[in-house]
This record gives sequence, C-alpha cells and structure tokens, in this order.
Amino acid sequence: MKDWVKKGFAAGLGLAVVSKERAEKTMKDLVKRGEMTPNASREVLDKLVAKGEQEQEQLDHFLRERIRKVLNEMEIATREEMDQLKQHIRMLETRLDRVETRNRPQEEGETS
Repeated sequence: MKDWVKKGFAAGLGLAVVSKERAEKTMKDLVKRGEMTPNASREVLDKLVAKGEQEQEQLDHFLRERIRKVLNEMEIATREEMDQLKQHIRMLETRLDRVETRNRPQEEGETS
C-alpha cells in the first residue's frame, strides 16, 4: 500500500511538472506573438505555479486523511501505537528482570 501511495504522489508531481512546462511554453508563445509582455507572462506563470502548488498541498492533505481513515477502519496499528507497545514491552521486561534478580539469590540459597 505504501508503494501505491508513493506512485500516486509521483504521478501527481509528474503531472504538475508537465503542466508547468506547458504553461511556460504557452506564455513564451504569447510573448513571441506580441499578445503578452514578458512581465505579464511571468506574473501569470507565477500565479499558475502558486495555484498548482496550493492544489497539490490540498491533494496531499486529502490523500493523507483518506489513507489514515482507511487504515483506522482496517484497525491497523499506527506507528505511534506501535511505539507505545514497544515502550510498554520494555517496561514489562525491566520489571520481569527485577523480579527474577530478586528471586535468584533465594533460589540459590534454598538449594545449598
């Protein structure tokens, strides 16, 4: 699933790059034909790029939230939950080691 998500993001990024290249080409053509000044062309292109970046961020946010919801519905543990479980296991192992250490001298003394 992680690979699928990465491919989706890469496809979105690829589309954004292609779209930017097309927009740049269109702006250059308009400037060549005298239908737009270089400054106006740059301004329009900057606005298009900013809008594209904003939409990409919104898409990323939407996808992350959707994936989080799907994983939650599947009851798959999150990284945070796994870290908490690991910490709890370490704490239990420490407590068990203490109990075993306390009982060891008593057991050795009883067998002598």
